[in-house]
Amino acid sequence: MRKLTPFLVGAGLMAAGAASAADLSVRRSQPVAPAFTPTMAFNWTGGYVGVDAGYQWGNARLRLPGVPTSASTDPSGFTLGGHAGYRYQFNNNMVAGAEVRGFANFDTRSNTGYAAVANTSRIENQWGGDARLTLGYAVGRFLPYIAGGVALADYNGNTTFVGGSSAFSDTRAGWTIGGGLAYAITDNLVTRLDYSYSDFGAKTHSTPGVPGGATRVRLDTHAVRAGLSYKF
Repeated sequence: MRKLTPFLVGAGLMAAGAASAADLSVRRSQPVAPAFTPTMAFNWTGGYVGVDAGYQWGNARLRLPGVPTSASTDPSGFTLGGHAGYRYQFNNNMVAGAEVRGFANFDTRSNTGYAAVANTSRIENQWGGDARLTLGYAVGRFLPYIAGGVALADYNGNTTFVGGSSAFSDTRAGWTIGGGLAYAITDNLVTRLDYSYSDFGAKTHSTPGVPGGATRVRLDTHAVRAGLSYKF
C-alpha cells in the first residue's frame, strides 16, 4: 500500500493538470465579442450646391393715373433654378446658414382687362433670385428651418388703351421670407421642400399713349420648390 501511495498521488496530479488544460482550451476557443462602436450623428456643417424646381404664383396690381379702376394679373408658372450656400451646426443643434438662389420662370404671362373701360394690361415675370439667411434646428437627418432676406424679380408688360399702347419693364428688389424642411438622404445628398413669399413693392412706369401717361405696378409672389443638394 505504501508503494502505491506515491503512484496514486502522481496520477491524481496528472489528471488535475489535464482537466485544467482542457478547461483553458475550451475558454480560449470561445469567440471574443467585438467592441461596440457608436454610429456618428449626422452633422449639417458644410457648403452645398443644388437645383430647385417648383411652381410660383404671383399677384400684380396695375393702375393708371386718372382711371378710377385697377386691374390684377396672375403671373404664375413653373420655376427652375439653382442654389448654393453654407451651414454651420452648433453644439446645441441649432443650424445657421446663408444661401443664394437664381431661377427662371416659365409661361408666367398674364393678361387682364380694366372694368368698364376698353383697356387691357399684360405682365410677365421672367426670372428672379434671392439671398437669404437661414436658421434651423437639427433633428438627426431632419432640418426644419426658417429663412429671410432680399429678393429680385425681373418683369415686363404692356398697357393698351383706346388710341394708345405702351410697354414697361424693370428689375425690382424686395424682401422675402419663408421656410422649409431638409432631409439628408446620405452624408452628401440632401433633399428639401421650400416655401417663400416675396414682396417687390410698387413702381410707376412712364407709359405714353395711355391715360395719365403712366402705369403703376405692384408685385408680390409665392413659390413652392423642391430641391436636391450636394453637401461637401
